[in-house]
Amino acid sequence: MTESSKTIADAAQRQPAQLRALEHRHAQTAAGPLARALTDAQTDATTRWTLATSPTQRIPLLEELKALIEHIRKALAAAFSGQGTYAMREAQRAAFTAAAAGIQHASRITAMLRGVPPPDIPPETGPIADRAAAGIPAAVEEEHSHALALLTTASLTAYGAAGLASVFSRARRAVTRITAGVAVAVTSAAANAALTVARYLGPGVRMLWVAEPGACPACAAYAGRMVVPGRFFPGGLSLDPARTVFMTPLTGPPRHPHCRCTVIPYHPSWRTQGTPLPVLLQQLARAGNRTTAPARRP
Repeated sequence: MTESSKTIADAAQRQPAQLRALEHRHAQTAAGPLARALTDAQTDATTRWTLATSPTQRIPLLEELKALIEHIRKALAAAFSGQGTYAMREAQRAAFTAAAAGIQHASRITAMLRGVPPPDIPPETGPIADRAAAGIPAAVEEEHSHALALLTTASLTAYGAAGLASVFSRARRAVTRITAGVAVAVTSAAANAALTVARYLGPGVRMLWVAEPGACPACAAYAGRMVVPGRFFPGGLSLDPARTVFMTPLTGPPRHPHCRCTVIPYHPSWRTQGTPLPVLLQQLARAGNRTTAPARRP
C-alpha cells in the first residue's frame, strides 16, 4: 500500500523533537558539573569581596585583593579541572545515541516510502560529530584562560565588584560552548545516520532536507531540497532577505548550533499519495515561518 506524503512528513518531523530531548539531556549532564562549580565559586568570591570592602572602602586593600585573586584563581582551576574531557565523553555518548536512533528513524521512513525496510545497519557518528565532541576540551580551556586574563589587580581595582562578576561571566561561556558542542554532535550524528542508510540503498537515492517545525528562516529555506549523498547543499539560503544568513555550503544539518533539522533518504521514483513529499516539506516549512519571501542566495 502506498503511504500518503502527509503521513511520511509527519513521521519525518517527529525526529527534531527527539533530537531536542536527547540534546538537552546530554547537554545538562555534560555542562552541569561545571555550571554548578562556577556558581559555588562565584558565591564564595562575592562573599569574600563583601567582607573585604565597605561603603567607604570600595576595593579591598592591596594585600587582601592579591590574596582574593589567588584564591579565585585556585577556585577556577578546581572548577575547570577535568571538565573538558568529561564533557567531551558525554558528547560522544550523545552522538552515538543519536546515530543509533537516526539509523532506526531513517530505516523506518525508508520502509514507509518503498515498502521494504533496509537490513540492520550499524550506527556511525560521522566526522562532523566526532570533531564537535573532540573540540570541547580546547573550547573549555580557552574560556578558562580568558576568565583568568580578566582576574587582575588592575581590572578589579578599576571595575570593582563589576570586574569580579565579569570574570565569572566569561568563565560561564565554557558552559555555553559545551552545550553547543553537544548540540552539533547530536544533530550531525543523526544526519550521518541518514546518510549511511542512503548510501546502503544505492544509486539514485538523495538526501532530502526536513526542516524542524518552527525553524528559523535560514533553515526553513532548505526544506524539501535534495542532494546526492556526500554532495553539498548550497550556502546562503534564507526565507528572510533581511536576516544574516550562513554562506558556507554544507552536506546536511545542523545549519547552526542548536539546529535540529534532519535529512531522510529519498528516491524520486518512490511514490506517495498526495502532494510530492519534497513539495509538501517545503510548504510546511514556509507555512510555519513568518516570512513569506522566496528563498534566495544573497
